[in-house]
Amino acid sequence: MLHRKPIVVGGILLLCCSLPVFSNTPEFAEELFQRAEKLVNTDDMPSDEDLAQAYELYKQAADSGHPGSQEAVGLMLLSGVGTEVDVPRGILHLYFASAANSTLAQMALGYRHAFGLGVPKSCQAAVLYYAAPAQAVVRLASRGAPLPGIERVRLSVDHDTNYNPHREKEMVQYYQYSADMGNVEAQTAVGQLLNVGARGMEQDYSQAAHYFLQAAAVGDMDAISHLGHMYANGLGVEADNETALEYFWRGAEKGHAHALYGLGYMYLAGAGVEKNVLKAQQFFTKAADQGSADAHFHLGMLQVTGALGAPDFPKAFHHLSAAGQSAHLLAIYNLALMQLGGLGVPVSCPTALALLKSVAERGLWSQVLERAHAHYLRGAPDRAALEYLRAAEMGLELGQSNAAYLLERAGRGDPARRERALAQALHYHQRAADQGNVNSLLRIGDAYYYGRGTPEDLNKSVAVYRQATTMRSAQAMFNLGVLHEHGRGLPQDLHLAKRYYDMARTTHPDSAVPVTLALLKLSLHHLYINNREAAHASAAWVLRNAEALILVALAGTLGVVLHLRSARTRRRLAEAADEQ
Repeated sequence: MLHRKPIVVGGILLLCCSLPVFSNTPEFAEELFQRAEKLVNTDDMPSDEDLAQAYELYKQAADSGHPGSQEAVGLMLLSGVGTEVDVPRGILHLYFASAANSTLAQMALGYRHAFGLGVPKSCQAAVLYYAAPAQAVVRLASRGAPLPGIERVRLSVDHDTNYNPHREKEMVQYYQYSADMGNVEAQTAVGQLLNVGARGMEQDYSQAAHYFLQAAAVGDMDAISHLGHMYANGLGVEADNETALEYFWRGAEKGHAHALYGLGYMYLAGAGVEKNVLKAQQFFTKAADQGSADAHFHLGMLQVTGALGAPDFPKAFHHLSAAGQSAHLLAIYNLALMQLGGLGVPVSCPTALALLKSVAERGLWSQVLERAHAHYLRGAPDRAALEYLRAAEMGLELGQSNAAYLLERAGRGDPARRERALAQALHYHQRAADQGNVNSLLRIGDAYYYGRGTPEDLNKSVAVYRQATTMRSAQAMFNLGVLHEHGRGLPQDLHLAKRYYDMARTTHPDSAVPVTLALLKLSLHHLYINNREAAHASAAWVLRNAEALILVALAGTLGVVLHLRSARTRRRLAEAADEQ
């Protein structure tokens, strides 16, 4: 396989000197693994001693070939949890775990090959690693049931100051109360949340059907169409094609896109009706004209498989792309295959890799993000950081940026721990920035500017801010304006400073107030510099003509003295004349 040789070459010394010894029994290895899991998977933050002990237990089990322990040891070595960071050994353990079909290890190695992190950068190797997790997600999605929703909350300063963790729950409870009181729109909305399991609601097909039935009874087309799909797939109700068709026809008569798609699928599958691909195409086309991603997907697949005649890959690519823009998982997966095979489009491994990665990250293993956020909401940021670090090493950008956010706030009161945490935060901000997170890029620029987790380096800070401006970051433009205004890391140039301030205001309308204040300050700064130059010029002229000025001053003083003396003499003469 393409990915094995580079990893083995990079780990020759490790293979020679620390090849696992498979001596313990599988039962004993499993016991060690479970003991380590109890130490790590607690509600409270495990102590450093517990993490170190867990690492030793995992390592002992990993040396016996236990896949879960290989995975755990690899992640701990890469993230420095419970042990010192050792990237080559961590990758080696993940390699053994991936060979035993560890999804997490496969995603971690796929991510590292995609970016060349500790292993040779190889798009082909990354695709091979991401293929298995992506296929697992596709198999689950192909069963007809919606994938459980995974809440992905990005931590930020705005989140801390404005986010109320109870607000969303209260909103959902309000909708559920409204639905129970007979509000049709609320019944449909709650049914959709229960159908996919989102906004804190557990996936519950039976309850979803309950609310859809209530809304359908008064003619809600969304609910009617959803019921058609639930009866067709047996979700929360007993599968019944006849009832499904009845609901689909009711919705189709009103031109509802989801119902039209449902009828197309029934004709395509021959479910409750005689199979008729042409009729299926007609219904799919009507639904696709209204923006149905599912309909676009099936129209694309009809073209790929040649069900309508000869395969037409350009048309297939058009329909699959339209579905992919709505995040249709199966469409994205098939687009990746077309990019790999050059079907209808030129071969593009990087594009295929990005698509496969996005599919793989929709799997249930990404629920680690939900667990992390739950810990964060209950006031356990260190425990949340452990879960986000796990997600970060899997290559999830959200895990990387959230881990960095929490690490920036860790270790306060302990200078040594604080410095380590800031350095680690910078590390994960860099990973997130490499995946296109512009906010992480700004944090890197700030770290170099203030010397947080790294030595102060204004040149690097400027370079990072300039990189962020290419991503249309108004904050980066504003920062460059400040640096030009004060001559920090850049030549002082008030005209360039104004240009960057204006660019920030044009790029992001919300920056109007701070930019206006900055421009006012810039005007005062400009006035001060101009007056300072005028004062300097006057002083220089005075120095050049000092002698003449002194003579003039003395002459003037003498004249004043003589004038006063003459006036006093005249006054005395006048007084003497008056006395006579």
